[in-house]
Amino acid sequence: MRKTIHPSWHFYTGVWGVVIGIVASLVFSIVIIESWFWLIVSALILIFSFHHARVWTLVLALIAGLIVGNFRAGFDLKSSSYFSDLVGTTRVISGVVSDDPTVTENKVSLRLDHLKIQAATDESVTWAESAGILYIQLTHPPLEFERSDRITFRGKIGDGFGNFIASMFRPEIENVERAVNGDLFARLKSWFATNARDFIPSPSVDLGLGYLVGMKSGLPENLSTMLQAIGMTHVVVASGAHLGILINAAKKFFGKISRFSALLFSLLLIFGFVLLIGGTPSMTRAALVSVFSLLATYVGRRWTPFRLISFVAMITLFINPRFITNLGWQLSFASFFGLLLFAPLFQKTFYGGKRPPWLASMFITSAATSLLCAPILIYNFGSISLLSFIANLVIIPTLPYAMLLVFLTGIFAPLPALATFFGHLSDLLLKFHIYIVELLSEKKAFIFELPSETPTVFLLYIIVLLFLTFPPLLKFLRSHRRSREPTDSLAKSKNYVIMKE
Repeated sequence: MRKTIHPSWHFYTGVWGVVIGIVASLVFSIVIIESWFWLIVSALILIFSFHHARVWTLVLALIAGLIVGNFRAGFDLKSSSYFSDLVGTTRVISGVVSDDPTVTENKVSLRLDHLKIQAATDESVTWAESAGILYIQLTHPPLEFERSDRITFRGKIGDGFGNFIASMFRPEIENVERAVNGDLFARLKSWFATNARDFIPSPSVDLGLGYLVGMKSGLPENLSTMLQAIGMTHVVVASGAHLGILINAAKKFFGKISRFSALLFSLLLIFGFVLLIGGTPSMTRAALVSVFSLLATYVGRRWTPFRLISFVAMITLFINPRFITNLGWQLSFASFFGLLLFAPLFQKTFYGGKRPPWLASMFITSAATSLLCAPILIYNFGSISLLSFIANLVIIPTLPYAMLLVFLTGIFAPLPALATFFGHLSDLLLKFHIYIVELLSEKKAFIFELPSETPTVFLLYIIVLLFLTFPPLLKFLRSHRRSREPTDSLAKSKNYVIMKE
């Protein structure tokens, strides 16, 4: 009898096949699968592996995933190759502002997607569509831009970097198209930020708006540098912590009505918050995790952490393969991985099956997330702080209160007395956070400077992988040995009876 395994193994093998296919295609710039026919073939292969759930058909599931991953990455590689051929030439490009503009002194940085490139011929002017994100930097722009504006530029195309396929510096603005009411959610965020700034002084308000709505452009350069030095840049990126607070609030207020009401309003709050913040890589990851977790809990199911991480990684990379080069996406998944997989193993190692004290639990969680984020921070910034987990211990527990106070300040702006009260409390708590950041960033002895952009630093993840796989492997070997013991004793007893006869 052939040994079968559960089909879910094939599904998640296919999921990781997609992830590996996308990453490998981008790293080696290889496009093999270009026809939609191969997607049908990959679907048939996956169905066959489900129907014949054997160990050897896991290879077929992996191949099916690799086909899909290479096909998806092909679109971005073609766009990247197209822009590479245009580097150094002057072109007219139109795109939609995909994220809030970043304003620093007299410069404005924009991220454009839904790109169209003008191609002039002898007879007419045509527009060619392209995937990817274009980076634009303007000096002293004549007007303020909003998210969702479609802007047409004329300028020289430069090389891409990070998750940008190309760049333009100081191009000429030819046209700006804006809907009648613009992006309502972007304007709502701008209105709220203006209200908060009326009652909370800077730099407290800049840090508070970074906490609450992910607005990093207003952060003073020195404060941003200090956050980077102690490894706390993730606190000013809207992600899972923000959605967790919203979901808990929805469960508390609407859970009294029914489970469905709690689910519905939780999903509405997630959807509204994503529209408010924008579809950043970290926000996309957090929203997908929250939605899948809520739906699974509602139907009485539960995701295992590794499967949830795998599935969300596949979807986010399928949405935009170049998320893999985005620092926010990398830190978001690293901290998520440390929180769901590494921290529980730490707790089990030091406390067994017992629940650790609150402070110890916070310490373990902070250490796990800091450890998983360390190689990424070293690669990108060339430094690592041993005090990042201490900053997490102090700031993270009080972060929800800071967010709540900033929110109340902005909401009650039409009532100056209340807004002044909440603004004063916000300022006190945020100044405490700034003091902690300044204090820890001054401890140079705990900040180590290392070579940046050195790929060998990611070999540290091998130790993490060994730590994760060793306990399950040891458990399997022990259970396998125990399962053999009754058989061996039974065999000995039979031999004894035969010999006696």
